[in-house]
Amino acid sequence: MEIQSQKLSDFFNVGRDRGWDIEKQRWTVHMLINPEGLTFTLGEILPGGIPLDLRLEKSGSRYGYPPLREAIIRTQQYDLPVENVLVTSGTQHSNFLALMVALREGDEAIVEIPSWEQPRVLCQALNVNAKIIRRRPELGWKFDLDEMASMASPKVKVIYICHPNNPTGAVLTADELKAVCEIAGRHGAYVISDEIYKGLEWTGKPTPSVANHYERGVSTSSLSKTLGMGGLRLGWLATQDRGFLERCMEFKYYISLHQQSRLDETVAFAALQPSRYRELIDRTMKAARVNFAIVSEWMATHGTFHWVAPQGAFLSFPSYDLGIPSWDMCLRLLDAPYRTYLVPGSCYGYEGYVRLGFGPGTPAETMRAGLDQIDRFVSDFKAGKITAGPAVTSRRSA
Repeated sequence: MEIQSQKLSDFFNVGRDRGWDIEKQRWTVHMLINPEGLTFTLGEILPGGIPLDLRLEKSGSRYGYPPLREAIIRTQQYDLPVENVLVTSGTQHSNFLALMVALREGDEAIVEIPSWEQPRVLCQALNVNAKIIRRRPELGWKFDLDEMASMASPKVKVIYICHPNNPTGAVLTADELKAVCEIAGRHGAYVISDEIYKGLEWTGKPTPSVANHYERGVSTSSLSKTLGMGGLRLGWLATQDRGFLERCMEFKYYISLHQQSRLDETVAFAALQPSRYRELIDRTMKAARVNFAIVSEWMATHGTFHWVAPQGAFLSFPSYDLGIPSWDMCLRLLDAPYRTYLVPGSCYGYEGYVRLGFGPGTPAETMRAGLDQIDRFVSDFKAGKITAGPAVTSRRSA
């Protein structure tokens, strides 16, 4: 198996190389890509502190600590028994297990873009034909269900969606999700739904989970985005198909062993107590509305950048009207005097777009300063102070 580097991960490396102070552990640029919720301290999650007699060992359950799985079911509103949830080392881990179990060489998968790159990378490594379905701004960054139906066939074993979507913030309705499941069901395909942003809907209405709507639906998630717990390394997958979950569990053993860390499970269990979880989500959304309002106002009055406002999560995918490729523009924005971090739309297969994040972990003053620097860049470019030629980078080119 050969895993090839992708433009998105390449640009993440460029951004960290140019904008992250390793010694001081802080950004030195205006970081406008933040997709995560508030990062809480351990004391906020466990006000009584970690029990000092907690043994630093594996949990002892190959599926995950049962009370933790019950808490996952309650907070995520899964209509499933506890036996149908498998604890993993994060959403990336869950997606990996599900895709590796569902796909074989020569299969086909329907994979959306713009979206997280992992499914396309694994399809390539497995010699699986990834049939790309494009989300469209004129559809509110949703995909055409008739087009998806025309792409389906007995060779398609997986339909992958990220819901709410990264990087557009689009959210499917329950009817739209059911339609995706019906397309998959005609051919016995699995629907793998990366639901890492579930709970961050701007309407307050919960995102429907595919595990509740389809016997071959697989919902994956974690606390990385909702509660900013990316360092915890704990996630899960949930499905009605217990046989599929068993195959994922067996495969998990050979890449990370069965059990999770009791320390991670203890912290996650405390955060996922239903009343506590709701309180943390409410605090996160309240804080995020400040940055969302800042970006919304900027978009409403900007003549160069335009967006479809996200319905969920802390990401957006605006277009821009400048004669410069997105990779070159974002590289130049990283450098002085602008020092602002956006992600090129070309990393997602969409030229003329950028990913702009506004997670509440980014201070409001940083958001305003970064948007001011983008305005400055636009003014300089239109004045001819910046050429549209290729920017220089130590990494691979766009």
